[in-house]
Amino acid sequence: MWKKSKVTDQTATGQGGPSEAEQEEEKKAGIKKRSKVPGVMITQFIEVLPEGKSTPDFLRKPIALTIQEGKLAIFKANVCGDPKPEVTWGRAKGDMSDTETFQKRYDEATGEYTLEIHRVSGEEADTYKCYAINEYGKAICTAALNVIEVGFKKKKAMEQLEDIGRGRVNQNFVRPCVRPSFVLGSVDPAEFRKLLRKRKGVDKEEAVKEPGEIDERFWEIIMSADRKDYERICAEFGVKDFRVMLKKLSEKKKERQEEQAQYIETINNLKHIDIKGVGIASFEFDLELKDLSSRIFLYKDGVMIPYSDEEEMKHSLKTVGKKLIFSVRDLKAEDAGLYQVDVEEVNLFSTDFKIPTVDFIVKIQEVKAKEREDAMFECVLSQPCPRIKWMGKNATLEEGEKYTITVSEDKLIHRLLIKDCSQLDKGIYSAAAGIKTCSAWLIVEADSDPASHGKKKTRKTTQAGGTGLDLGKLAQEQQEKLAKERQEQIDAANKARAEEERLAREALLAPPLPDTGDGDSGEGGDSGEGKDTGDGKNKSESGSNKSKDGGKSVGEMKDSEKEGDDKKNKKSTDDSDKGKGSSNNGIDPNANGEGDGDSKGRKGRTGPLIPDTVIDAEKERDDKYKKSTDVSDKGKDPNVKSGTGQTEEYIDAAGMHSVRTRQGPLLKDTVIDPNGQSGTGETKEYTDASGKRSECTRQGPLLKDTVIDPNAQSGTGETEQYTDVSGKRSERTRQGPLLKDTVIDPGVQFVSGLSNVHALIGQPAELMCKLSNDNCEGTWYRDSKKLTADDGHIMSRDGANHKLVINRCQEEDSGKYRFEADGRKTEAMLNVKDPPRFDPDDLSAFSQPVIVKVGNSTTFKLPFVGREPMKIQWYRKGEELLDDNTTKIEKSFTQSRLLLSKCQRKDTGEIKIKLKNEHGTMEAISRLIVLDKPTAPQGPVEVLESTASCIHIKWRAPKDDGGCPVINYNLERQQVGRNTWKKLGDIPGVPEYKDNDVEHGRKYCYRIRVVTEEGVSEMMETDDLTAGTLAFPSSPAPPKVASAFNNCINLTWSTPTDTGESRILGYNLEKRKKGSNLWSPVNPTDEPIQEKKRAVTDVVAGNEYEFRVYAINVSGLSEPSSPSEFIFAKDPKNPPGKVEDLKVADTSYTAISLSWNKPTEEVGVQDEAKGYFIEVRQAECIDWTRCNVTPIILTTFTVKSLKAMAMYWIRVIAINDGGEGVAQDLDNYILAMPPPVRPCFTDNKMKSFMVVRAGNSVRILLNFEASPWPEVTWLKDDVPLLKRVNISNSESSSQLLITSSERSDSGIYTIVVKNLVGQESFSVEVRVTDDPKPPGPVELEENVPGTVTVIWEPSPDEKRDDHLHYSVSKRDSTKGSWSTVADRLFNNKFTACNIMPGREYHFRVYAKNDMGMSAPSESPTWGSERRKDTFVVNMPAYKTCDLRTAPAFLVPLRQHTAPKGYECYMSCAIKGNPKPRVTWYRNNISLNTNTNYLITNICGVCSLLILRVTPKDWGEYNIQIESALGRAESSTKLTVRE
Repeated sequence: MWKKSKVTDQTATGQGGPSEAEQEEEKKAGIKKRSKVPGVMITQFIEVLPEGKSTPDFLRKPIALTIQEGKLAIFKANVCGDPKPEVTWGRAKGDMSDTETFQKRYDEATGEYTLEIHRVSGEEADTYKCYAINEYGKAICTAALNVIEVGFKKKKAMEQLEDIGRGRVNQNFVRPCVRPSFVLGSVDPAEFRKLLRKRKGVDKEEAVKEPGEIDERFWEIIMSADRKDYERICAEFGVKDFRVMLKKLSEKKKERQEEQAQYIETINNLKHIDIKGVGIASFEFDLELKDLSSRIFLYKDGVMIPYSDEEEMKHSLKTVGKKLIFSVRDLKAEDAGLYQVDVEEVNLFSTDFKIPTVDFIVKIQEVKAKEREDAMFECVLSQPCPRIKWMGKNATLEEGEKYTITVSEDKLIHRLLIKDCSQLDKGIYSAAAGIKTCSAWLIVEADSDPASHGKKKTRKTTQAGGTGLDLGKLAQEQQEKLAKERQEQIDAANKARAEEERLAREALLAPPLPDTGDGDSGEGGDSGEGKDTGDGKNKSESGSNKSKDGGKSVGEMKDSEKEGDDKKNKKSTDDSDKGKGSSNNGIDPNANGEGDGDSKGRKGRTGPLIPDTVIDAEKERDDKYKKSTDVSDKGKDPNVKSGTGQTEEYIDAAGMHSVRTRQGPLLKDTVIDPNGQSGTGETKEYTDASGKRSECTRQGPLLKDTVIDPNAQSGTGETEQYTDVSGKRSERTRQGPLLKDTVIDPGVQFVSGLSNVHALIGQPAELMCKLSNDNCEGTWYRDSKKLTADDGHIMSRDGANHKLVINRCQEEDSGKYRFEADGRKTEAMLNVKDPPRFDPDDLSAFSQPVIVKVGNSTTFKLPFVGREPMKIQWYRKGEELLDDNTTKIEKSFTQSRLLLSKCQRKDTGEIKIKLKNEHGTMEAISRLIVLDKPTAPQGPVEVLESTASCIHIKWRAPKDDGGCPVINYNLERQQVGRNTWKKLGDIPGVPEYKDNDVEHGRKYCYRIRVVTEEGVSEMMETDDLTAGTLAFPSSPAPPKVASAFNNCINLTWSTPTDTGESRILGYNLEKRKKGSNLWSPVNPTDEPIQEKKRAVTDVVAGNEYEFRVYAINVSGLSEPSSPSEFIFAKDPKNPPGKVEDLKVADTSYTAISLSWNKPTEEVGVQDEAKGYFIEVRQAECIDWTRCNVTPIILTTFTVKSLKAMAMYWIRVIAINDGGEGVAQDLDNYILAMPPPVRPCFTDNKMKSFMVVRAGNSVRILLNFEASPWPEVTWLKDDVPLLKRVNISNSESSSQLLITSSERSDSGIYTIVVKNLVGQESFSVEVRVTDDPKPPGPVELEENVPGTVTVIWEPSPDEKRDDHLHYSVSKRDSTKGSWSTVADRLFNNKFTACNIMPGREYHFRVYAKNDMGMSAPSESPTWGSERRKDTFVVNMPAYKTCDLRTAPAFLVPLRQHTAPKGYECYMSCAIKGNPKPRVTWYRNNISLNTNTNYLITNICGVCSLLILRVTPKDWGEYNIQIESALGRAESSTKLTVRE
């Protein structure tokens, strides 16, 4: 469900303005200013800001967010201002003191302020404010946070169901995770449990899987996967038994199909989830449901998630016919997981979404390239990636002639090369790796040479772009970093494995736990009760067991002692126990002996068993333990005589349950008295560890105790203290040597293997690997041949690192190298390359610029080495050079030479040689400088000063100095009217001159030449310049009245825009009384006013005056300014009050009419209003716009030029001489729309039936009226229309257009016009048909004398046209005309009566429909006519003329070039009989159904008209004409000029 935040800031969208008190407070606080960013309010604290200082403002304000519960919300802002503002965050309700939830950050690099809200919930839904404050002002903006609660809240859902049961259905409670039309109100409460789905891995821990059990997630993924992905999925989940898996998979698929058959007809074309664009992933499939009301659910990792049909939502569903497309937007790392789609409770499709953890180390940068130049974008990734997605102008780019996409060998550096750039290629290009993207601009600079305009430019070989960084070095550092991280992971895994093995060994060697009587182990007490059954379970018998000879057991106690023991010992309930049966009778409880008591009362075993031969059923899983020595024997039965084949369960060191079988007999137990000294049959009393006194009899010689202590360092006789598992401290003496642990040595492993190496010929190469053992030797091989140090190879070992070095690589050193050690091996390839290379000294000499004078020749030469064949190319300024009259290229195997003759100044530039062979490319760059005379100086000449005594001029340096710096400028001067030129001489190389030898009022002309070491340039001649001209200032602006009183009027004015090239000396002010023609001076004319303000005191109270001002400079007075407004000389009035009874009189889509009453007058408080201003603003804007420039007198006004259906706030301000009053606002916003009107159709004669010939267009135009603008929907037979039907809607009409109709277009078309008031519909039946085909053969029968039955085969169109019927005509031999005897027959038989004998009858049968009548089908002649002598006329035979012709073009299409924005008309003439079908194409796409093109075919003249040509119309146009006799085609190309 949605949880909306409450907007409390009055500046937010749709809220009212501040109250009067707040306005007054704001006026006192500062000055309100308008920001360039909408929604930002700026308050300026002082009236005039110091120079260079500014108030805070937002360059980028936070935007409103709608986000799911539990996600991360981020608000970002950028501010500006001098001094730098301080940025703070706040919220409308609640506080932000929780630093874990609210985190504020600042990025100094980007100047971006960030507010992060972690794990948002409904409590954080609010309006958040961002404040930027400095000492001169503050700026405030707001942003709302809306939170979507994810999934169902069970308590709320049950409350809704209870409301349903009581009849209170909340229509707003819509299930967010199903289609929007599904409302919980329609759910049966009994089925509500089906809507809830248990969460996997969230509410409770996953159950421990049994050995061999496959993860259920595996089946969800593989049942929807392609067969080619089976192997990858099995490897990912560790499934190895393919045969069993495939068998079980087949069974599960069959079960799923049976479940799906309840709800769906078909499901196919399943496409798994994939990233489609920037931040968007989607998956799709085709689905046909049996019941369209079935509900569709979407889950992620078992949790139901909401979705909507709106594409702006995080999860959305788009339905196109049968295709369902699920999309996930604004991708983040947490969006990865298993997505499932269910219909009701049946799973349809599962897809696993994995997001690679990759980021950009170096992002693509902006590239500036020239036309016909190549452009390169490149980036570096943090993880190897075989391919990333390149996009240009929102389209995916693929490898081809235009684009080259390359990836480095380490898959870290990715490059995009755009070849032959043109203006069409400029735009934004982006690279996407997983969910990370970066983008940059490609700017293509047009050729500035005007001479090449309109000509095809030469392709350039230069390349623009690149980051300027050493990407190879960055990639190598990243590769080393990744290798280091992998090594750390391997070391951590090895360390964990070693620690696990150590703990396992300690668990094996640890002493057995004492029996606590809790049922976990069977008791072996003094009476020999512990009995091991051999299957790992102990059973307890009564303490009164007798020996076989009827005597008491040796360990049996007296009755009193027995009773005491029975009280002390707890009874063992070992029905579910799988532990060991241990005995504590008289021995140390921490010893490693096994207490296997028997019925004869023998003591428990105190020494270790000889290890059993154990077969482990889980060999693969416990492989690391299978070689360990089983020191502790678990669960032996002393009553079993032979242990062979005996099977038992046990718990291994890893805590896993296993089964083992003994392969040999058990050895007899040897009982050892810990206090005894010798021999067989000796009986002795002793006190065991529990303090109980007992007796024992030796049955054989003593064996030394073998005590295994995991912490001991050495052997026999060592006494040590230890603490057993019960916490009791004891001593024990080791009687024998320690048994050695059986350690599994995994052998030598490769920590890092060999890597492929590329080396240059003659350069060293190095191959290196690392082993897990420092003391292991190895052997090197090349192409399976063993290498030795004598082969010119240096083999070394530094601990575990083994290295092979080749000092000078040759071609024969290339091949596959292998290193073997302890049965392990690693391989890599060495590729020795011989690319083109230059000698450094030769390259340094070649790089020096070559300077030559114009007309001379020069030579460039550079030796090189490299493998043949070698391609040699020379370039000048990026263009390849070829042999011609002035250029000659010489090539050899070791060098190349370029000879340039008759060099010209334009040849100056970069000279480049490019060598290329199969191993690489090498370039060298030099520079050619051709010296020549400079060009003339550049104009226009700027006059810095022109007075009676001097002329100071300035010009621009020459465009080309000829390769040498300017030394001097040579000047000549001519006085206008004379023929002689006066030489002024040379001046230094500064392009300006001050001529002090001039006469006032004379005109002069100057000639200027440039002087360099190479000569003198052509001259530049200036225009005529006058010395000492009069320049008067321009007129000032009209004076403004600052204030007026009975005895004084204060005026201000501004400086004129043109001061006449001199400073303003002062101003003269004049006044004129209203009704008079005489202007009188305010100040004496010889005492100009120095300031731009004046207080005029020479006024009479009550009179009305106007003023004008003059500006004065050294040349004199300016023209007077325009008069000011008339102003009364009287004390100021009070502003008027608020207007009363402001209301809306009428509204429309573009205008709102208002009316109000005048404000009331209050003496001394508010005076009468003289006029009114009307202001308006849109709801989402904070700035008011004044509708009238001058005040209006009437109390009505119409606000025009509004945006339809927009919300507006309107206010009226009264004004008089005292100023503006307080604004009166409307109580609520007003929608720009007319009064509501229910939709109704305005056409009186609307046709409800139309017949259209197939191939012609269908056009239905219906006019209606409705307010507000209605939603118009067209249906065909109550289903949505196909895409080929064009719908055009306007404010009052709607048109349906089918450009080329077919019979399938027949049906009932219904238009539904609906708005907020109601809806209206109208249906039109359209029948698309054609002239019917004639009926089949006609037969005649006589069933009754005097009648004839006419029978015919039906027309082929009868099945397709339900309006088709037949008509029968008859003609007899006595009449020459045909008469209709039957019409509107819907069968294929007719009986004609009144058939007269002796006459011949002929019948014709026609097929008719709504379009017309077919050709007739003739019947055979019926009856016979009396024979008369006939007059036979032999008519000459005429040859039948076949008028059919194949389609052909009489006049083909021609080439067209049209300016942008103009119309383009294409036409051609065709012929053909029958009339051919005409189809137009642009770039192989049909245009016949495109309404943007007007296509006609009149009398064989086919034309296509484009009203306004745009660059999108650029391309190839084809016209195809086709009939049964053939097909013809003509094409042309349309070029659009800018």
